[in-house]
Order: sequence, then structure tokens, then C-alpha cells
Amino acid sequence: MRRQENEIAAAGANLVFVGTGTPAMAADFARTHAGPHPVLSDPARATFAAAGMRRSVWATLHWRLLGNAWRALRAGFRQGRVQGDAWQQGGAIVLDREGAVVYRQVDRAGGDPLDVGAIVASVGATIAAGPA
Repeated sequence: MRRQENEIAAAGANLVFVGTGTPAMAADFARTHAGPHPVLSDPARATFAAAGMRRSVWATLHWRLLGNAWRALRAGFRQGRVQGDAWQQGGAIVLDREGAVVYRQVDRAGGDPLDVGAIVASVGATIAAGPA
């Protein structure tokens, strides 16, 4: 997402990261990865549950994890120590100005890539639609 942050900002939207770790873990993530974007801590996973995100050992250890890990290694990513809930899968949510969900991607397996093109397109469509 950080690679498209200028495009997202140009569309008038903001990035917000939500993690399952403690506030101290969120602060560390903010310093090392989030740039100027807010990072929220949700150790109770209420945000993830409300968004319908998956949480399971089998999703994390799904066979697709091998391909996802290989893709990440080739791109230069090295997995560090897991912070927060290792079994919680992520995804992406795009909300309009009223808080309605206009796009949702739910990871099905550990390391699933985000469809950044779809996220950016939904941001652009939401902004173009203007106020409700």
C-alpha cells in the first residue's frame, strides 16, 4: 500500500493500519513501516471480527502460504518476529465518508497479497461519487 500512498492521497483518501498487537507493538510498526499514516492497536480483534476477517490456524498455515512466502522472499521481504495474533488474517477495507463499506478484501491464507489496484480504484470511485 505504501507504494500507492501518493495515488491514494491524490484521490483524497487516507491510509490507516490496524494490527492485533499491543499499543507498543503498533508504535514500533508505525516507526518502521507506516510512515505518516496512523497505526491502531486492536488486541481484542474487534475490528477484524466486525470486518469479517478470518482467524484460524488453517488459514495461516494454508498450502498457499508456501507460494506467498516464496513471492515475498523474491521481493526482498524477510519475516521477523510475529507481533500480535499469528492466526488472524488481514485484508483491506475502503469506507466512504459515511462509514459504509465500498470495498472489502479478506485474506484467505497467510501472506495473501492485497489487490492494490482494486483498492485504489474503489477509493477513486468513492471520491468521484462525492458526498451522499
